[in-house]
Amino acid sequence: MTTASETRNASGRSEGRPTGRSLAFLLAGEGIGFAGSSVHGVALPALAVLYLGAAPGQVALLAFAATVPALLVSLPAGVLLDRYPLRAVLVTTDLSAAAVVVMIPAAAVLGVLTMPLLYSIALVLGSLSVLHTAASMAAVPLLAGPGKIHQANAHFTAVLTTAGVAGSALGTMLVAMAGPARALLADVVTLVVSACCAIRVRALPGPDRARPAKRRMLDEIREGVLYSVRDDVLRPLFLILTATGIGSGLTTTLLAYHLLTTVRVGTTGLGLIMAAGSLGGLIGALIAPRLVRRYGSGSVLAVGFVVHALMQIPPLVAEPGRAWLAVLMFGSCGHFAAATCVGTTQRSVQQWSSPPHLRARVQQTALWLINGARPLAALAAGALASLTSVRTVMLAGVLVLLLSASTLWRSPVRLLAAKDEGNI
Repeated sequence: MTTASETRNASGRSEGRPTGRSLAFLLAGEGIGFAGSSVHGVALPALAVLYLGAAPGQVALLAFAATVPALLVSLPAGVLLDRYPLRAVLVTTDLSAAAVVVMIPAAAVLGVLTMPLLYSIALVLGSLSVLHTAASMAAVPLLAGPGKIHQANAHFTAVLTTAGVAGSALGTMLVAMAGPARALLADVVTLVVSACCAIRVRALPGPDRARPAKRRMLDEIREGVLYSVRDDVLRPLFLILTATGIGSGLTTTLLAYHLLTTVRVGTTGLGLIMAAGSLGGLIGALIAPRLVRRYGSGSVLAVGFVVHALMQIPPLVAEPGRAWLAVLMFGSCGHFAAATCVGTTQRSVQQWSSPPHLRARVQQTALWLINGARPLAALAAGALASLTSVRTVMLAGVLVLLLSASTLWRSPVRLLAAKDEGNI
């Protein structure tokens, strides 16, 4: 329930409530919750392989079940965020996910854990994650101070990047020490803590009471999609993001397999490459606002997309050896730095370009196009690799990324300056 003091003003902000503490609680909760999600990202496939003896195809299906909600849930999520208080969505999704995760160790203790049950749990957790992430991303611009939306987005991305690294390391350690089923209890704890942090987020407005009565969900989804299609900035940007999702799916699906089997970096080398990527992601998130202020959003996006594509080339030409491992680490760092720099900048452009009553639906349209393309591209990558080779699939992905980057240079997005956020 919301009170009159929680309703939105014309800019979409809540009246008379300090946002600094609420933003801090939001970031803390999201970091803790994302670290826990990274634990189950390690534990679920380990559980499938070590406890249930899953075959490679079953592990791939488990990964697909966890990612396909991005295609199915993203667009409806935008409508739900307009209908229900964001804080309630954050708390409910965290507690629901905790209840779902605790079913896994319980099923293991009872001896009833099966792959179909894991598929179902992965699907539900993926759906809750899509809705929760949508709510947290929609909350950031509402809690950011005037002129600080891009900075708040950058801090949000930096927190998630750091939490992902810490969570993966924690998950690996807990799986080794306690087993994959018990390791998931850490995820339950982090989800509950995240929900407690969300409860402390006081400055979020409630649903807009001035908006028309509820319409059919499909009509509201269509409104957000049509706005994105008709806007001169969002239309080319979203087209490029879709192509980037496809290209990234082709280049990354079989990357670990290629590095381990062809380049022979070993598990330690693969860990170093991933660590370098995490460092690059953190750097990219932190420097993006400064680059935008100096060069403008369009220039940052244009250069960022090109760098993101070029940094996918080293794995294509790499050979076994320490020198190539150093090159791969540098490429991974540059790849993720460009990706997070582009990610925070394009998200801020979306928020600047969208009216408050459509912002959540426009955001989810973008996520649907980007993240929804990836599982489909992953399936295509597997099929193409069986017909050609892993390097050919990765080369096709690089070409798609370069084509999308060149398209941006010829679009109106390229001309965007640093946006004045004061009146968003």
